Amino acid sequence: KLCKSCFRMARTVALLLASASALVPPAATPARPATRLAYTASEALPFMERPASLDELEMAGDVGFDPFGFSSIFNVKWLREAEIKHGRVAMLASVGFLFQEHYTFTGIDSPSYVSFEQPGLAGGLWLGLAVMLGNVEGKSVESFMPLDGGIVAEQNESRLFRIKEDHLPGDLGFDPLGLKPTNDKDLKSMATKEINNGRLAMVGIAGMVAQELVSGMKI
Repeated sequence: KLCKSCFRMARTVALLLASASALVPPAATPARPATRLAYTASEALPFMERPASLDELEMAGDVGFDPFGFSSIFNVKWLREAEIKHGRVAMLASVGFLFQEHYTFTGIDSPSYVSFEQPGLAGGLWLGLAVMLGNVEGKSVESFMPLDGGIVAEQNESRLFRIKEDHLPGDLGFDPLGLKPTNDKDLKSMATKEINNGRLAMVGIAGMVAQELVSGMKI
């Protein structure tokens, strides 16, 4: 009887302990650290990652477009200088390409893509054009980091295709009409418009030349 009473008492205590433990909240399991990788999508190509090298320079019109990774190979300021330069040339070319097909002063009446072969443009005109554009290009070359001992010298490896730190890409000091804004907000807005129109013009002039090459006719 004593053993049976002890057994009943032990069973009662066990049941009480089990009931009490059921009322105690379980210990909090430490959260596992997040393992997400930092990923910034390109605004222009959301399915691709934005190249970190583009963050080296705050640029107007920057939408993270660099699918071939050129910004990780070449200096970003040098690339922007080249883009602005080609955009400006393309804007002039787009207007001139269409204008000369309808208004001529040299008697040339041909599609623009072959006009440079016509007699009216022979002689000193090309020389004058080369001198004028050479002066403009010289201003751009002055913005490059100076080399010491020639382009193939070992000490120049870190200077090739690099723009001086104090040079703003595209700024050649040319503003005869005083149109350059004096505050940063308006200046960035104008720079964005210029780069966007330049990009459109580069695509546009390429399309116009391709069309005339295929059709052989004026646009």
